Amino acid sequence: FGVDGEFAFQWGSGGSGEGDFDEPVGIAVGPNGEVYVADTWNRRIQVFDSQGTFLRQWTIDGWNSGVPEEKPFLAVDDQGHVYVTDPGYYRVLVFDSQGEYLLSFGKYGEDDASFGLPQGIAVAADGRVYVSDAHGHRVLAFDPIDFERFTD
Repeated sequence: FGVDGEFAFQWGSGGSGEGDFDEPVGIAVGPNGEVYVADTWNRRIQVFDSQGTFLRQWTIDGWNSGVPEEKPFLAVDDQGHVYVTDPGYYRVLVFDSQGEYLLSFGKYGEDDASFGLPQGIAVAADGRVYVSDAHGHRVLAFDPIDFERFTD
């Protein structure tokens, strides 16, 4: 949609091919305008340009817990890191913009580092990560991640 609310265009259809979806849930736009989509039951992240042209994808080792509430959301920070909730395994996965796995955090529980069902996620301008814990009835805030320790 345009800023005036008028329909602009759409892309994708049902299926498992490049650019197809099986319950797309999370969507985010990266700093370079690329669009990231959590393609739930195909267990992958798909990346598109701003016009909906397929660019790349990577699989998610997760999203297979069988939990009907397995609705993964994602966020992209201003450096292009992709944060993906994995509700059935009570964690957040973090990738670089090309899909290279960097780290994960979270576990099942009720303490300040655990989740009952992580779903919504956002990254603030200062790098803090906010995760909604649907079963915990709360939003957790995590300090920015020091990604320099993951570079060569």
